[in-house]
Amino acid sequence: MENKRIEKKLILIFLFALLLRIGFIMMLDNTVDVWGDWWDELGLKIAGGQGFWVNNPYFKGGTPFYSWRPPGFPFFLAGIYSVFGHSYLAAKIGLALLSALSCILLFFIASDVFDSDKAGTWCAVIYAVYPPSIFWTGYLSPVTNEIFLMLLIVLLILKWGKNKRSICLIAAGFFTGAAVLTRSNFLVLIPAAALFLLVKYRKFLWKGLALYLLAGLITLAPWIIRNYRIHKTFVLTSTEGGVVCYIANNKVALSLPTGYLDPVDIEGTYVMDDISGLSEVRIDRYFYREALVFIRNNPAAYLRLVKDRFFRFWKLSPHTFSGPGESYKSYHVKIAFLTNLPVFILAMAGFLFSLKRWRDFSFFYLLVIFWSVPIILLFKTIIRYREPLMPFIIIFAYLTIHSVLNRFRRKNAA
Repeated sequence: MENKRIEKKLILIFLFALLLRIGFIMMLDNTVDVWGDWWDELGLKIAGGQGFWVNNPYFKGGTPFYSWRPPGFPFFLAGIYSVFGHSYLAAKIGLALLSALSCILLFFIASDVFDSDKAGTWCAVIYAVYPPSIFWTGYLSPVTNEIFLMLLIVLLILKWGKNKRSICLIAAGFFTGAAVLTRSNFLVLIPAAALFLLVKYRKFLWKGLALYLLAGLITLAPWIIRNYRIHKTFVLTSTEGGVVCYIANNKVALSLPTGYLDPVDIEGTYVMDDISGLSEVRIDRYFYREALVFIRNNPAAYLRLVKDRFFRFWKLSPHTFSGPGESYKSYHVKIAFLTNLPVFILAMAGFLFSLKRWRDFSFFYLLVIFWSVPIILLFKTIIRYREPLMPFIIIFAYLTIHSVLNRFRRKNAA
């Protein structure tokens, strides 16, 4: 009877979240892709059997780039396009389904942490109506996929902690590999998971960690081998990381409203002469090297950039100029601020409440640190990069409500 009650609840949460997302999507113009960031182009090429490549992003008519983007999201789009044709609406509904499933994953994570399906219900419902979780289903961006994969991996690792079944860690490793192929930053889950297992269970679980890593490596191997055959050198995911690091770490970045140099503005500079004739991989390494030279030679400016990126990462509302395809509307900014303000206030209090059970919440601490710090230290930083962390921020916010209500009940009972 209890299982049937929970199943009914999960179906209602899923349908509620899905209807909200589809309702939002239907308000958009689904005949165009406003993102224009190579994702759709790559997905369509894969679906049409044309391979995985884009025109040279630096030199018109130059050698095509074969690893410019990680393949996870393009393959997701290709799967949809193979069935439904080149339909933006179908792709967005696919994202809506993933986002609704993310609410269910959050239900199980919160229920596990609080040992209460009531807590899971509240966290899932809050995330179902959380505006950014709805918003990103309307655009062909990997944000929704990143959130889903983050939650799925965390749930599998927590489940292993409960039942010690190796299949959970193997599956977590498989999806970590898939996540790395969606966004390279997911590499941070490996040390975060290892430290969590050590902190939570007070011993280093070599066998479990080995299974986790092996499954991840098996998932990554086809892409690594493919890249080696093309570039004759090791490329883990993509060749875009270098320029994303460079545009965030240079002499003019801090003076710009975005906090980073627009890649278009690189044209006409000495940099273009330096990279002329270089291979795709060597260009990527050139930009990493130039960024690190700047950091080493300009420590004070670099620290100011890091401070600026820290506040951008945790900003309550996006800058108007950073919207997908066009600037955010003023109401986007207002909704984000009015939504995030109470969530972050409650989450900060929830963090303090969590310290009494710090081992149980240690994975979430580690995820926040390991995910945010590399971005803030090295790369262009915008508010959407923190979205994979927001379900866990909501868990901390709910912890405040949970703790206050429990104290109130105990006081009344006394």
